[in-house]
Amino acid sequence: MPFRYAGIVKEFPTAPRDSFFVANAGYVAARTGSPAVGEFLINTDGTSPPVVGARLRAALGPAVGITDIVTSRRVIASTLTAVDLSGLTKVELSFALALAISATALLLTLGFVERRRTFALARMLGARPRQLGGFVWSEVLFTGVAGGVLGAATGWILSLMLVKVLTGVFDPPPAQLSVPWAYLGVVAALAALGLVIAALAAIRATRRSPLTVLREL
Repeated sequence: MPFRYAGIVKEFPTAPRDSFFVANAGYVAARTGSPAVGEFLINTDGTSPPVVGARLRAALGPAVGITDIVTSRRVIASTLTAVDLSGLTKVELSFALALAISATALLLTLGFVERRRTFALARMLGARPRQLGGFVWSEVLFTGVAGGVLGAATGWILSLMLVKVLTGVFDPPPAQLSVPWAYLGVVAALAALGLVIAALAAIRATRRSPLTVLREL
């Protein structure tokens, strides 16, 4: 049968290696003289697929190619595209959770601790604790909003890029992003809690006597 060669489709190195011929069924039947179907999908009705495959091989002989689903799954599971990423995802999400807490609460607290001298001098120049508290809350609000917006934008862009890359790896490719809203809500709540705790600790430190703070520094 004459076929027109269209070309080669190059996939990712870990993608399944298959060869396909696409042709009209009527054309193939006219050229071969037989409209018979070349492949059959058999329902085993609960019987083990390897057992059914063995019976069919014994009944039909070696000329018929028979592949059971268990063997196919074993072959597919041995490739990179079949790796279960759920464990790795949990590790990454846990690391992101710890990073969110440390980046918001710990770093902001250390920043306020380093500026104890600035707060003490402001108190000496007449600044009231309420004014220093407003300064602290303003910085916390700016840090939280800016960090949330930039983090969400960066994560969204990286996720789209990752899906674009994995489109050539997995067959079928990922259809859309999977957003763990519950996890993101927990991260946002813990990050906000860390910011509030850091702000309260900083405000409490600003109420100390400026002379005592300068003496300690």
